[in-house]
Amino acid sequence: MSYTFNFNTVESKIKNGLKSLLSNVNGDIKKVQTIIDAFVTETPGLFKVIEESIKQDEMSKAAECIHKTKVRYGCFGLNEEMERLNVIENQLSEGISTPSHLETIQQFNDINEKIMTVLKKPDIIEANDQNIKGSSLEGKLVLVAEDDEINAMVFELFIKETGASVLLAGNGNEALKLAIEKRPDFIFMDVHMPFFSGLEAIAEIRKQGLDCPIISLSASTRLNEKQNSLDAGADNFLIKPVNRESINDALMKYLS
Repeated sequence: MSYTFNFNTVESKIKNGLKSLLSNVNGDIKKVQTIIDAFVTETPGLFKVIEESIKQDEMSKAAECIHKTKVRYGCFGLNEEMERLNVIENQLSEGISTPSHLETIQQFNDINEKIMTVLKKPDIIEANDQNIKGSSLEGKLVLVAEDDEINAMVFELFIKETGASVLLAGNGNEALKLAIEKRPDFIFMDVHMPFFSGLEAIAEIRKQGLDCPIISLSASTRLNEKQNSLDAGADNFLIKPVNRESINDALMKYLS
């Protein structure tokens, strides 16, 4: 079944999404613009990789790129589009591939062009006067393991608002190395990462004797994601995209 996209509502959805994102970074327009610029620069290439991977029956590679792309859609309030990509990602991850997947991704390639056209408008970001302050966690060190630059950037912004310091890792192997060397007070660990999955990294971190709180992250809604994370040694599980409130709540629960 092909995917139906309402071009008439995309701009209002994006504006609402950006309004929420802007409030989450305390009205800092430059930070939001950086996230927009990264989206505009990188997503066309991601869709090319997805399409080519499906054609070559490289389903795991296609699923990995879809995972990265759909979370970015969630940052801009495109939740219906994110959910449609999530369905395809789950099917590809399970080895299920149909001609409709390629058809839908080709449609999404056109949809992405429309989204970027909206994001490039000079007045797309509307400042607001909401100023939310995080609680002070000065002296605490938080490790964020996230292979997507945009998601990592958002995490870093929100965590630094609390006063905590941030370490970033782009894959599971790097996350494990930093965890052992730096002994962070808290870890956010993406489940799906290259070189060493988040679940493998969590299990190895626990084997090394680190008992700091670990929250696993995934944009997948598969029911076993949470249980697999807890079995590996995580303390809790969050579904991406996460917002400032959920990040702050997690940090306050375990560190305050």
